[in-house]
Amino acid sequence: MRYRIRENNNDSDSSQNEEFDSSIFNFLIRRVQKNKRNLGGDFGDFEPLSVTEYTFEGLPGFGWSSYSSKKEIERKIIEMLVEETDMVGDWFFGPENVNNPERQKFMRTIRKFLNFMLSDQK
Repeated sequence: MRYRIRENNNDSDSSQNEEFDSSIFNFLIRRVQKNKRNLGGDFGDFEPLSVTEYTFEGLPGFGWSSYSSKKEIERKIIEMLVEETDMVGDWFFGPENVNNPERQKFMRTIRKFLNFMLSDQK
C-alpha cells in the first residue's frame, strides 16, 4: 500500500502570514533614523570602511550599528519599549508568559522590524 503525502502551500503557520502588531511596527518606523559614516579615507582604489548607525528620535541610548548582533538589537528595542512607552504590559513579563499569544505577536513585530531595517527594502 502506498501513501501519498500532500503539502499544503497555503499553510496558515507560514512565516509570511504571521500576524504582527502594526501600531508597534509603525511606532518604531516613525522614530528610527539611519546614518551612514565612513571610517578612514580613500586609499587609491580601496573603498573606506563604513558603519551604519540606527538611532531612535527622542530616545537616546537605544541605537545600534551595523556591527551589532540581532539578539543585542532585539534586547535594546524591548528595553526601550518597556522603559520609555506604555506599549508593554504585564503579559510580557515572567516565565509563565512565554507562550502568551500577545507576547509572541510582540516578538514577531520586533523581528519583522529588524528584518525590514537590516534588509534593502527601505
